[in-house]
Amino acid sequence: MTGKEPEDLLGASPSMFGIDESSLTSINNDKNLTELEKIGGVSGLAALLCSDLTKGLDPSASGEVSLESRKNAYGVNKIPETEPESFWMLMYENLQDPIIILLIAAAAVSTGLGAGIPEQRVKNEWIEGVAIWVAVLIVSSVGAANDYQKDQQFRKLNAVKDTISIKAIRSGELSMITNFDLVVGDVVILDQGDKIVADCIMFESHGLIIDEASLTGESDPIKKTLDQDPWIRSGTQVSEGSGKAIIVAVGLNSEWGKTMALMEDAGDEQTPLQDKLEVVAGMIGKIGFAVAIACFIALMIEWLVKNQGNYAANVNQNGPISFFLYAVTIIVVAVPEGLPLAVTISLAYSMKKMLLDQNFVRVLSACETMGGATAICSDKTGTLTENRMTVVEGWFACNKLDHAPAKSDISLDLVNELKMNIALNSKAFLTETSNGRVGFVGSSTECALLLLLRSWGINYKDVRTQHEADIVQLNGFNSARKMSSVVVNKAGKKLRLYNKGAAEWVIKRCTHLLNTAGGLDTMDNQSNEYLMSIVTDMAKRGLRCICLTYTDYELEDVIRPKDFFEDPDQTDQNLVLMAIVGIKDPVRTEVPGAVAMCKNAGITVRMVTGDNIHTAMHIARECGILTEDDHVALEGPVFRKMFEDRLTDLQLILPNLRVLARSSPEDKLTLVRLLKQAGDVVAVTGDGTNDAPALKESDVGLAMGIAGTEVAKEAADIIILDDNFTSIVKTVLWGRAVFNNIRKFLQFQLTVNCGALIISFIGAVAGGKEPLTVLQLLWVNLIMDTMGALALATEMPSMALLEQPPNGHAAKLVNNKMWIHITVQGIYQVVIMLLCLYVLPLTNSRYAITTSAEYYANDCLSNTPSHLGIPVGTGSYNNGTPDGTWYCEVMNNCGFPQNRIVANTVLCPLYVNGTAVPTSQVDAVCFNNSTNLGKGCTVNDNLNSAINYMSTQLTNQQNNDYIPALSVLFNVFIWCQIFNEICCRRINDEYDFFSGLEKSPIFLIVLVITIGLQVLIMQALGLFFTVQPQIWQEWLVCIAAGFGTCVVSWITRFVNRNTSFGEKAILTIRKPIMKSVSGRNLGGPNGSFRNSGSIKGGSVKGTALINGPSSFKATPRSSGAGGAASSHHELRQASLSNNKVVPF
Repeated sequence: MTGKEPEDLLGASPSMFGIDESSLTSINNDKNLTELEKIGGVSGLAALLCSDLTKGLDPSASGEVSLESRKNAYGVNKIPETEPESFWMLMYENLQDPIIILLIAAAAVSTGLGAGIPEQRVKNEWIEGVAIWVAVLIVSSVGAANDYQKDQQFRKLNAVKDTISIKAIRSGELSMITNFDLVVGDVVILDQGDKIVADCIMFESHGLIIDEASLTGESDPIKKTLDQDPWIRSGTQVSEGSGKAIIVAVGLNSEWGKTMALMEDAGDEQTPLQDKLEVVAGMIGKIGFAVAIACFIALMIEWLVKNQGNYAANVNQNGPISFFLYAVTIIVVAVPEGLPLAVTISLAYSMKKMLLDQNFVRVLSACETMGGATAICSDKTGTLTENRMTVVEGWFACNKLDHAPAKSDISLDLVNELKMNIALNSKAFLTETSNGRVGFVGSSTECALLLLLRSWGINYKDVRTQHEADIVQLNGFNSARKMSSVVVNKAGKKLRLYNKGAAEWVIKRCTHLLNTAGGLDTMDNQSNEYLMSIVTDMAKRGLRCICLTYTDYELEDVIRPKDFFEDPDQTDQNLVLMAIVGIKDPVRTEVPGAVAMCKNAGITVRMVTGDNIHTAMHIARECGILTEDDHVALEGPVFRKMFEDRLTDLQLILPNLRVLARSSPEDKLTLVRLLKQAGDVVAVTGDGTNDAPALKESDVGLAMGIAGTEVAKEAADIIILDDNFTSIVKTVLWGRAVFNNIRKFLQFQLTVNCGALIISFIGAVAGGKEPLTVLQLLWVNLIMDTMGALALATEMPSMALLEQPPNGHAAKLVNNKMWIHITVQGIYQVVIMLLCLYVLPLTNSRYAITTSAEYYANDCLSNTPSHLGIPVGTGSYNNGTPDGTWYCEVMNNCGFPQNRIVANTVLCPLYVNGTAVPTSQVDAVCFNNSTNLGKGCTVNDNLNSAINYMSTQLTNQQNNDYIPALSVLFNVFIWCQIFNEICCRRINDEYDFFSGLEKSPIFLIVLVITIGLQVLIMQALGLFFTVQPQIWQEWLVCIAAGFGTCVVSWITRFVNRNTSFGEKAILTIRKPIMKSVSGRNLGGPNGSFRNSGSIKGGSVKGTALINGPSSFKATPRSSGAGGAASSHHELRQASLSNNKVVPF
């Protein structure tokens, strides 16, 4: 690739090429066959593009015909990505939240009043407003950084998602190259299931049919023809057949590129878990809103009472503006915007890690759904086995060999015929890997046969090159037919059809067999039974049995329809059996352990394969799938018959069905639907085009990355890159981890929410005091939302998750066990904070709160005279102009406002000649002016001014006195959250919530940052956060109180595990449909067996292989032993025609 953008490349002019971009684009856009013919058809176009239809492009070419020159001349095969949003734009979007805007507005008013009102400015009350601005910017920056990193991760994952390997011919060799490396002039090979990634023109077709629904909306696939419609558009898919084509338009010049250029970006995908969490967030937000309103009203009532007649001076600090900020901040804290963020972070992190585990997630919701899987329907080849197939024995023209045949073991004529069948009747090819091993591309079965040719010293590529022109029709393998065929022109004398496929299917179509002398023997019942016994014997030892056959047709036949060979069902008849090969594909060594883990996790693994039932059963036993006496294996035809005629019987044995052999894609689809109806969460693997419906129908579709077609990958939710069953188990592990991590975060956040809201409400309503300031609440919000989401949502999965039952569809986000922990921790934290708020000031002079009486007694003379502008004096009334001491004595001893109890004593200056002091302040103070009695006087006005001033100063003093205790409260609260975050790492009553901490680097980093910032706030940022530095004893007490959450958590876990208060499991495993069945006489004559057993709790005792038509009658009977009634059924065989039931 060059460093240029695609749009820059489009304008470049060609040099050596005989056709420019605009002319080529015009021919392609208009599908102009006339113009194409004028330049010599496809071969002429290839010459103009300096390409070769046989050898393709030369990647080593330099100069004006190099690959780079082609990109400059005709563009690159890539659609320009939309520019990612910048960090600043993401930050701006975070600031658009209505609550944040409200907070900013209130902070602006607070800052303006704090700086504008002289009294406020003197006390630096503008600081809180500025600090809130800074805090909002920090919170928004952290949120923007999270969003930016999430976007970058998803872009990287999408780049992987959009990368497709394409079969192309370069320098005469078949190569696998990525779609982004394709250029105009490349020759590509198209097979069933391939996705078309560039516009091209077909020049060779073997029944090529294209699905163009993605472009045209037409549901019917289009059959392509060389003479009328050779145009193949990007964005479409190959439904059937195969062919070759030359690329004529890439990137923005292609049909798909132009369509994508017109499309706007789709909105962010919401997963079911995100939807659930948004509902939870909404409910919590409403509760927080109610608490905020209650706090605001309570604080306002107290403020109005305290500041009668002096509202303007106290409107900002400890006034309505401050209360409004506090209420808005409570809402900010209460609204758990971290919940959806936690899901997004967890999913993005999990997707990245799953990619390392060979799982590429295409659909976000699949991560969480896979965690609840209760059934996995797995393919056999390459998933449970190594997909390294080798021919190990066989039957060759009546010669049975117990080893892979050497060339000398069979006749030369047979070698030549097998060579033609294996090389030409195949789309697979072998590659040489860097470590010297042979790589398989295409069907592993076909590759095993190609390896057999190689062992005979035959180069399959030479055979293909030599006879390429002789191929009349190629019909690839079809999962419904279980065979493939090719029609070859034999030197202009006759047409020979070579067929190969599943042994028991192909043998049915054979009428003759080759004998050792090279002659033909007629197939009779005896020979048929003998051959089937050979197939069964090999299948029982886990070998895949493939028949290779041929039949001849006349070169010309006037009564034969023109499209006769396009229908393989009518051509693949009257076959001559040449050989039966047994192909071994060993079980992956790690699969039995993985299957066992699935069983422990409450997941039923079923094998769904197209192989012979004996082969399937052998492999299933090796894998640990078919282990119990009550497990059942069915053949596809029997399964279909039971579904159509005896659905109830099929539902009865469904929980015990473990193997479905010789199945068709329709069988797989039916099985998925039945399992879903039974309440299972179903994951299905698939690799073929016909598997797409089942992949779509399942809860999670798993496509094979190596053997899977592009159609299957498009239909899947997750692509298993290494086709390995253990990778599927890892998807379950990660899926459970996502759900578990969200639960961890939810438990943590709800605990913080409860604690913060309750203490805020109690403080405001009971004492008129905000226990946590606005900035402190914003710091709590940062810990709780963003940092908590980062820490808990990125926890690595523990293998212990696979020892728990599946979550299932109906699993609650917050279960009873979690509610117990949230409640207990919330109570503990609230009690600790109430102790700090109300008890701590009574225990130590460092935290003591000045009372009203103490303040008036000790500080009146230092405040009142200066406020009124009078001398301190000695307490003289001075004929209506009292001094400061007189006013202080009145305020302290006359009940205005202190100590009414001593008003009628000599301590009160208003007590004269034994006359009781009036209870009305104005009457008592203005006693010497009878004409104005009760109407006020200057002395009373001064006294009111002094009282209001002293009240304000008292409030300020008490606020300062509260700082030491509230500092401890704040520090304790944060340490409680730090340790509670650690406790929340284990939410199923495990005692070891500290274990594995060293394996969670993000958690540790968040923990260190949180602790570091808390220390900085407490020791250096007290001016902004209204805290005082802690002494070492206070740090010890705060950390110890925080660690108390761990002690409380351990006690709660102990109680839960040893009483009925805690749940014993997250979710009870779904009970099977079938309750209890007893099976009697599951068979009869002709190879049947008798079994007496019962199905208890959904299991059929007496394992049965059913590979022939049979019907069962279910007869209910009752049992009332011990006063309990249970439902039993008898499985009685009603028809034994052609039935064969054998024990495992």
